[in-house]
Amino acid sequence: MEQEARARLPEEACGLMLGRRLGDVFHIHEIAFSANTAGGDRRSAFEIDPSLYIDLHKVARAGGADVIGVWHSHPSGRAEPSETDKACSVEAGWIWLITAAVADKCETRAFCTDDKNPQLFQGVEMATVS
Repeated sequence: MEQEARARLPEEACGLMLGRRLGDVFHIHEIAFSANTAGGDRRSAFEIDPSLYIDLHKVARAGGADVIGVWHSHPSGRAEPSETDKACSVEAGWIWLITAAVADKCETRAFCTDDKNPQLFQGVEMATVS
C-alpha cells in the first residue's frame, strides 16, 4: 500500500479490499488497486474505477472473496477520514484503510463504517497475521 501511495503522488491512490468479515473482524486477503477516476482534483479526492467495482462483486457472487472495504491515500493529509471521505462513503459496515503518504514517510490507519450509517467512521485496530 505504501509503495502504491508513493508511486501515485501527488494524487490519491485507491483500491478495494478483498476478504471476509467475521463479526467485527475483517480478514483482508488482497487489495485490488484501482485507477483513480475522480473527476475533480485527484490530489484531494478519489474514485474507484466502476468497472473494477462491478467485476470484483461478480467474482464474489461466484464464490470468490468478498469486497469488504476500500483503501486510499492522503498525499498531503492525515491518516484519518476527511470530510470528503465521510460525505462520499456509501457502503455500511466496510473497513477503510487510509495511508498518509508524504514524500518518504507513510502512516496507515484503519476505520470501520457504521453498519447502518456509512458516513460514521470508528477507528479500529490493525493486526498482521503471517
